Amino acid sequence: MTNGRIKTTEESSFRKAVNILLPFFIYFAVHDLAQILLAFLANMSMGVFGGGYAEWMMGNAATVNGLLNALSLTAGMAAVWPMAGRELKWARILGRKETEAGKRTAGEAVGYVCLGIFAASFAMGVNIWMALAGLTGISERYQEVADRQYGVALGIGILIYGLISPLAEEIVFRGLIYNRMRRYFGKILSVTVCGVMFGLYHGNLVQGIYGTILGIAITYSYEWYGSFFAPVLFHAAANIAVFIAGYGKAVKGNLVTPFNCGIFMTIAVLDLFVIWKTGKKK
Repeated sequence: MTNGRIKTTEESSFRKAVNILLPFFIYFAVHDLAQILLAFLANMSMGVFGGGYAEWMMGNAATVNGLLNALSLTAGMAAVWPMAGRELKWARILGRKETEAGKRTAGEAVGYVCLGIFAASFAMGVNIWMALAGLTGISERYQEVADRQYGVALGIGILIYGLISPLAEEIVFRGLIYNRMRRYFGKILSVTVCGVMFGLYHGNLVQGIYGTILGIAITYSYEWYGSFFAPVLFHAAANIAVFIAGYGKAVKGNLVTPFNCGIFMTIAVLDLFVIWKTGKKK
């Protein structure tokens, strides 16, 4: 392992950049190509079957598009999984050590429950703060994305944003980009840069700010828990909480108050203290 570390530090800056960014470009290219192909097949199927099928597809366009995007995410994830598997194995954080026989202690279970609660409450607090600051209303691009996301059927949305999207994005950003960056540049810089990249990936100002804040927190949870399960859990819990809260406009409107923002942030801070006290850092 020492020889491997020495070898990586001797690589050129260009080679380092390629190693870090290549997985993202592969994922992005496969995802986009799959999305184009699946959209073409969906449109062609309406012409073939027509009638009630086409009418149903048009009436449920948001859900259909969500499912097509989920399939595209899966295709992109599959394209980079061989690299991710090797990277996670190298970092020894694909899961708990084999010597533990795959068993988790009660303390570990509590730690992950606390992480899920922190992720949900922190994500809600940041979202409410951004709405109160007027940030969510200044980006037309964000409004378009939000309309698409919340137009998906509730159960399908939970599946997409609570499982498929977190797993695919975490494999790319934490499994590959962060692990490679960590070897070259160390923890502090890598946590920050990976978080910023995660924000930029979302493609609009509102989600960029939110994604950067959450991305840094997610990446640090990876470091703290020493398990790839931690960032996936964090990402999933945050997505599910925000999606369910924002799904009903009446509910979302009632939640956006300074008091509620304070409540969620207080829960997050208290929960963070519990996580720290449990001493889960490896």
